Amino acid sequence: MREIVQRMVWFTIVASAIAYATYLVAGSIVSAQASRTHAPIIIRDELGGGVHRLSGMVMVPTPCHELILRTEEVSKSDYALLFKTWREPSTVCEAEEVPRHFRAMLFAPASGVDFTATLDGKGFPIVVMPVTPGE
Repeated sequence: MREIVQRMVWFTIVASAIAYATYLVAGSIVSAQASRTHAPIIIRDELGGGVHRLSGMVMVPTPCHELILRTEEVSKSDYALLFKTWREPSTVCEAEEVPRHFRAMLFAPASGVDFTATLDGKGFPIVVMPVTPGE
């Protein structure tokens, strides 16, 4: 009888540890999906004559936020897209995410160029989709 109780106690401890580990892993996945930190921003890159015409959409926290984009040459083949949000202080808005469209023109070689992006100083994932004019 003592062995049965001892095995039940060990089973309970192991099952609790597995359940807690599952809770931690699943909770972080759900949290990441809810905050959209894992979803990359898709940027359209229209190539032509040494010019990259970048366009896409970024979600901002409220309808009162505006989006500003500045590009920066980090090296000959690396460029940074620096997104910054600015909130209109004189209006009251609901905390509801809204999309903001952006466009930028960048003079760089047509191939061998890498882009990184930040939003309000924090890095976020992007996917740059090169297209030729007319697509």
